[in-house]
Amino acid sequence: MKKIYVPMIRYGDKDFDQGFVGWGFQSTEEQLRDAQAILDILALDGLKILDLACGLGGYHKVWTDAGHTVVGSDLSETFIAMAQNTNANVTYRVENFYDLSEESEYDLVTMIDTPVEDEDVPRNVYRALKPGGSFVFQLSNPNYKHLRGHKLENSRSWRENEDRTFLLIRHEYNEDVGRWEYEEWHLNLDTRDIVIEHNFSTHLPLSRLVDILLAVGFCSACFVDADGRPHGTSREEPKNFFCIAHKGTK
Repeated sequence: MKKIYVPMIRYGDKDFDQGFVGWGFQSTEEQLRDAQAILDILALDGLKILDLACGLGGYHKVWTDAGHTVVGSDLSETFIAMAQNTNANVTYRVENFYDLSEESEYDLVTMIDTPVEDEDVPRNVYRALKPGGSFVFQLSNPNYKHLRGHKLENSRSWRENEDRTFLLIRHEYNEDVGRWEYEEWHLNLDTRDIVIEHNFSTHLPLSRLVDILLAVGFCSACFVDADGRPHGTSREEPKNFFCIAHKGTK
């Protein structure tokens, strides 16, 4: 049988991106709340902000109305085109954040609803920040009481369909390394094809995140909730929180 691999998440694929608009983003209320929280926590004026993986940029008006200059960056041409139609006062560009190469350009770099999974992005962000600048990104709380059972389950199941196809599902979470994997195997006995849809993500332990941020040059890193209070690693609330990393002034 022939195996055909299809990633479930395909940012930059026009058909996928158009569908993602309808289901993949946080609610507008959540986005606006998070955007305002970042401003309240930092309490600084006149920032030049780079928002990585900005999506539709629905919250950018919060920042421009507060007097900040905003640049939005995303891999998806579809998202960027929609964002440009919404926010005339924001500069947008299609870009993979792994290709970010600017130096000492921004006071603040943000990533909302997009995890940091390795050291490459923090390294690029550190270079792009001005001395004294900050990197603020969002994290999902692994202890959030309404998600923990689903996120940490390990299961395998299968189903036979009426059209002589079979669906096999694998869901695994390795808590030691923070890696979540999900696969669907669609077996067609008539065509002898196996279509494998897969998705995975890495949620680094907080101690590992701090190590990465310090290793690439940030002088400090801390975790806070939307009210600016320190986030404890055992708390079930809130659903999401922020990491704030500061670049030294020298």
